[in-house]
Amino acid sequence: MSKEFTASKPLSTESALAEPAPKWRTWLGAFALVLPWSLLLYQLSFTWETNEQYAHGYLVPLLCLFLLLKIYPKENNLESPQSRSPLQGKLWLLLGLPLILAFVPMWLVRSANSDWRLINFALFGIVFLLSLVHWYDDGGWRRIKHLLFPLLFFLVAIPWPLKRDLELTQWLQERVSSIIVDILLLMEHEARVEGTVIDVGVFGKIGVDQACSGINGLQASFVVTLFLGAYYRFGWINRIVLALGGTLVALAFNLGRAFSLSFLKVKGKGHYLDEPLFTIAEWPAPSIHDLAGWIETGLIFITILLLARMAKGGMFLSTLSNEPNRWLNLQSSPNPIFSTLTILLISGGACLTEVHYRNTESGLATLPRLEINLEDPTILASQQDISRQVAAQLHYEEASSTQWQDRFRTLLNNFGQLVINPNAEYWQAFEARWDSGGACTAVLSTHSPESCLPLTGLTQINPGPGQEPILVPIIIEDREVLFEAYEFSRDFRKLFVFRCFWPHKLASDQLNLFPREGYSFDGRVKSALEGRRNVGGTMLALALANVDSSQTAIAKLQALANRRLSFQDSGN
Repeated sequence: MSKEFTASKPLSTESALAEPAPKWRTWLGAFALVLPWSLLLYQLSFTWETNEQYAHGYLVPLLCLFLLLKIYPKENNLESPQSRSPLQGKLWLLLGLPLILAFVPMWLVRSANSDWRLINFALFGIVFLLSLVHWYDDGGWRRIKHLLFPLLFFLVAIPWPLKRDLELTQWLQERVSSIIVDILLLMEHEARVEGTVIDVGVFGKIGVDQACSGINGLQASFVVTLFLGAYYRFGWINRIVLALGGTLVALAFNLGRAFSLSFLKVKGKGHYLDEPLFTIAEWPAPSIHDLAGWIETGLIFITILLLARMAKGGMFLSTLSNEPNRWLNLQSSPNPIFSTLTILLISGGACLTEVHYRNTESGLATLPRLEINLEDPTILASQQDISRQVAAQLHYEEASSTQWQDRFRTLLNNFGQLVINPNAEYWQAFEARWDSGGACTAVLSTHSPESCLPLTGLTQINPGPGQEPILVPIIIEDREVLFEAYEFSRDFRKLFVFRCFWPHKLASDQLNLFPREGYSFDGRVKSALEGRRNVGGTMLALALANVDSSQTAIAKLQALANRRLSFQDSGN
């Protein structure tokens, strides 16, 4: 079924006798090639570290390198002197130099917007084209066409556009939840779905989170199928078929995993899901939830591998692994002026960018820490567990979640204990602190009330689609703190969410906008030009349930701020 590649024709004698470039020129070109790729990897590492959906990104550069080393050797990809294009030797001036000059402002904007996924694609586009210009000079199109797929394969490590990413993840969560409920109903078990939460009656509720949506397995299947397609030297049609088959395999195994975990919950065994199966000395074994995820990943990989080998038509046919590693494939000797300008302008631009921001940050004032105090005998406060999935997604240094209610509104349970009355007014606070600005902004851009709460069955009322949240000024100890305001509803009951970001440092004329000037194009560019990047801080989200109107909710927020919010010395 596969289309086999054939080796290129031998070079002419004239080409074979061409003198090799001096070593200094080759090493200079190598450094000019590695430098922009290193900066791109540094930028992407923020997302790879903070978003488990893209944790595979650390592996992708190694797979790209493997493919580059296994392609046909450099000497078979060079053009003879007679067939050299007039552009060879000139393309660096026509295209390479503008690309270098474009990299510097991109890096400036990136430093203030490490969470902005558009920047990732822009930087990759520049680095990708620079690499092609780098190799085109001594190989022409004949060499470039063999390098295209290994370089384009790197795209599987770049986060998708945020809006589409969230839409797909939420759609998958909703579909998985709906299918599980349908299966449970067919098995005559009590179940109903609320967004992505499955209510199974007396056994509680099952949350189908991001990990259970199948998006992680889907991402992994793309990496595996595209790599195996190149590894087995498939034709393009077979590669597309393998990728589609891998997608179906990933979705099917994820559904099986999600249903299995839900079935344990229905059978009253839900408390075992997140508990270690056993403990050896002080080392806990994985939980059933974790083990199921590992089994799913392994089954996806094995199934796709078997499909690829079946499509290949045999178990012992040649693969790319039969080719020796050829480091010469990466070697080139572009114009030394081009290599020198690449190194000087990109490294100089990165250094000047850091100087630009540090000069601004040196004038920032260190702010006291925003804290909430719930030590009050007139209220009933209950600490809420933060799931390991949420903790893994947010990558905070410190976090807490607390629910509380005035004691006169509480209820007595069957054991004579005071519990929070869900039908009366109550508060819930989630506080998280980040020391790393890069990690902070990457997280805050993907985890917000409008992206998370609708998945629990809540309907968002304000802000409307495509609108930014209303900013509510709240006075805390004579300081004005801006909160984002959201309004949700469910079963004719309203939930108001107020969220603020209090940075560690702030200019005297700067507001605590979340996280800087919003996520608009103009706001992001302006923050870069003014030298304002995120320096870490604290997010405080306050949810108020069972009040009638936004005016009442805002008034109660101010009353809460007067009584329970304060600033403490950060100790810096």
